[in-house]
Amino acid sequence: MLPGTFSYDEEKLVIEISEGDEEAFTRLFYHYGAIIHPIVLKIVKDEAAAEDVVAEVFLKLWINRKGLTAVTNLSGYIYRMATNFSINHLKRNKTEAHVLQDMYLDVPSHEATAEEQFTVQELRKSIHKAVDGLPEQRRRIYELSREKGLSRKEIADLLQISENTVKNQLRIALRHIQESILKDQGTLIAGIFFMEIIMH
Repeated sequence: MLPGTFSYDEEKLVIEISEGDEEAFTRLFYHYGAIIHPIVLKIVKDEAAAEDVVAEVFLKLWINRKGLTAVTNLSGYIYRMATNFSINHLKRNKTEAHVLQDMYLDVPSHEATAEEQFTVQELRKSIHKAVDGLPEQRRRIYELSREKGLSRKEIADLLQISENTVKNQLRIALRHIQESILKDQGTLIAGIFFMEIIMH
């Protein structure tokens, strides 16, 4: 199934997701993940950051899945989350955040629930553990890409290696992290991490 190309009964899909149906949630991810990614990228202006924000949006959707049946406009709800999470990312990382905040004054601030905070903390622990287990060069490539926000070309120039090597090493690193998350957190959370990799 191609991202963004499925037809569905939204009410039925939401009910299935609220009941913990991972296959239904995967369909939702493929559809809306492809749609909100360019929206997020336009705001955060960084590919790696956009991928992280999209994954964060769907992680929150899954954590709060039982409340989705109360949502009357699913697409609007997801777009609003994507915008909100993007702005929050800029608040944490960029001085230009206040400009975007003025553009989206109607977006409420995001306050993490105790369950969400716990899940995100556990996910971060799994990621950090996996990153620590990477070979030195692969770990450095991952950190330069995901933590420093450098492009593949910038990493290649810095490490004096080819862009193709950077691309391959980064993909191997991400797959290793996904496998580690699968072991620690279970299929769905690892799936969100993995699908965000392969979609871009």
